[in-house]
Amino acid sequence: MSPPSFIETYRVEHGVCDRIVAFFRDNENLAQPGRLGEVPRVDKRMKDSLDLSVPIRLYGQLDPFFEQLGGFVKAYVDKYYYASGANGLGPLGFSEYANIQWYPIGGGYPAIHCERDRLEYCHRALVWMLYLTDTPAGGTEFPHQQTVTECVKGDVILWPSDMTHMHRGVVSQSHEKMIFTGWIDFITAERSQRS
Repeated sequence: MSPPSFIETYRVEHGVCDRIVAFFRDNENLAQPGRLGEVPRVDKRMKDSLDLSVPIRLYGQLDPFFEQLGGFVKAYVDKYYYASGANGLGPLGFSEYANIQWYPIGGGYPAIHCERDRLEYCHRALVWMLYLTDTPAGGTEFPHQQTVTECVKGDVILWPSDMTHMHRGVVSQSHEKMIFTGWIDFITAERSQRS
């Protein structure tokens, strides 16, 4: 039996995706070219996208997605933390913002990276990504796990944020791609009680 990859896939209905895409289209004037790096910069060789940052105060406008995501996170934590007999995990919550990202044909995020690679991101525990489109040859590659997840509309991918899960977007030369992505953070007990 091969060891687990710790990359889990869950599903939401297409209508959930369509609602998020409509939100992006309605607010596209607020989207910005994708930036990356410690000093945020646009470098289309490494990331060619249009990104709409969604603050947590607007997450309710995108439900039932976040309601379902909460259930997926619970299932993930139960499987990989509590089922091992561990106890004492600190409170987790949605990050303060998430990003809807649109990639043109031939665009994407081919730069290899992880989601917790400096101090300002140390609170990130898990990463989630919802594929909003069916994009052949446009998934996500995890080199350490020798895994590529396919870009299938409605698939929600959940994985650890650390360097064990370096990843990069697979660039489609024939189709546009859209994703919705963010993080599950370690949060304070005070914020946990407000949720």
